[in-house]
Amino acid sequence: MEGQGPGQGGQPLASAAALRSPPPRSHPHHDALGAYWDLVYQLLERAAGVPNAAVDDLAESARAAGLEVVATDGSFATIGPELGFDLHAATLLAARERAIASGVADAQQIDTLVSDLRAAKDGGYQWVSTPFVMDLTLRKPVTA
Repeated sequence: MEGQGPGQGGQPLASAAALRSPPPRSHPHHDALGAYWDLVYQLLERAAGVPNAAVDDLAESARAAGLEVVATDGSFATIGPELGFDLHAATLLAARERAIASGVADAQQIDTLVSDLRAAKDGGYQWVSTPFVMDLTLRKPVTA
């Protein structure tokens, strides 16, 4: 049916976005996760122009755009330290050049964080979390 795609005419539209705070966690606690996540968000703000509270304000922004917020939820997953710390290190490495070019961090800061994250996978940690994600279900209000 024309005009009846996701978010239109009452059809649900799902949105999921990683929260700035809290950062990914581990047990026991590892400071490098918070430093890495802060750097990622600084890069999003400076290089990509994402407003500081964009995810926190997502429901309000959706309402301002004329969408109805049907449901709000949140989640995170825990994974083993070998994979978890490696995934976070790889995420940071993928953003390395852009972070340096934008002035968010220098090469040594990034390399030190990556090294700390990779070293942690063998450091007696029990688990590492993914970023905390806020899930929204939205729809365009049905009009008669």
